[in-house]
Amino acid sequence: MSRGMMHWEGRDLMIPLAISIRHWHTPDYVGAAAPRAQPIIETYLHDAARDGWHADEPTDFVTLFSRSRVRTRNNFFRWQVDSTTIRLLRAVRNV
Repeated sequence: MSRGMMHWEGRDLMIPLAISIRHWHTPDYVGAAAPRAQPIIETYLHDAARDGWHADEPTDFVTLFSRSRVRTRNNFFRWQVDSTTIRLLRAVRNV
């Protein structure tokens, strides 16, 4: 590679969410968690962007959940959303 060429660097960004939704009270628990999770996700992505990182996949909570990128736990009364993971990329200049 010649000097100044770019390549891509990738990493996973784990975002803690700590959201709890009552199952019996909210049948659409993914939809109910989305408005609470999305601002947290956006804050972490904004912080990562300061270092040149950008998402390499959709970042909305519902899509992340459908792609198995959200960690959850269930108990009898509640659905616990622990975290989500988003793949990030940034360009790196070879020197």
